[in-house]
Amino acid sequence: MNRLLYIIPSEVVMYRINIFLGIITTFFIVLLGSCSNLRGAKLYSPEQFGLVKVEDNLYVERGADEGAIHALQSAMKIAETAVKTTYGSVQSQPVTNACITEECYHKFGGMSSKAKVYGDRILLSPRGLDWHFLAHEWSHDEMRTRLSFIAWCRLPQWFDEGVAVAVSQAPEHSEEHWEYLVASDINRPTREELISYTSLRQWLSAARRFGATTNDERKARGELEIHPLYSAAGHEVRPWLQEVGTRGLLKLIAQMNDGEKFNMVYPGNHAQLTTQD
Repeated sequence: MNRLLYIIPSEVVMYRINIFLGIITTFFIVLLGSCSNLRGAKLYSPEQFGLVKVEDNLYVERGADEGAIHALQSAMKIAETAVKTTYGSVQSQPVTNACITEECYHKFGGMSSKAKVYGDRILLSPRGLDWHFLAHEWSHDEMRTRLSFIAWCRLPQWFDEGVAVAVSQAPEHSEEHWEYLVASDINRPTREELISYTSLRQWLSAARRFGATTNDERKARGELEIHPLYSAAGHEVRPWLQEVGTRGLLKLIAQMNDGEKFNMVYPGNHAQLTTQD
């Protein structure tokens, strides 16, 4: 009997390669991360941990009502448009996982944050069920998708966050909030401090330093929540994005993929971020 040679179509090969690279990237995200990231790995089998499938890219906690589901679907469309506006197109296809209880959010590694992203899996807390925080996390996945693994590892965390802040347009991280912090003389990072937060570990440490863990206490006292670190990142990156536009952002990404160092492709003189602002 003659053996038949089965030739796999090139598009199938590329699909499998992309899946493999996605798995490898996620492995390194978990390896380099914390216990929170290990819990986040559950999002690759969400139906085993209390979420139900709404569509291919949306899972919600069991018990979510139709109104909440429709609101999430609408938020996903707005978030996708926001990502497209900044990047020119959308190459990433993240899966959104929405929790309607804090218990669910904690189960997947969430804590005081409103949203998180693990590779191409977005996790929303009950406090982050809107397009702003969905777009923020989607921007992270879009950036990761467009960068080579090496370039992604070399991208400073503060810049990735700054682009995400600009994409999301969240009021909590807006220029108006930055001006409030300045006017109220609330402790916030200098520009020199901000650009030193190149790793995720440094970023999370800085978030704690600048009050990210005190907002529950502020709310209990009837005070406004503060977000100095994210607002600082937006204050730095937003003017640069407005100046260079999508073309400039894509050029930076291409240069990073070509092996250029970040400080050689980002001038860094577009905002004077100091404590005297």
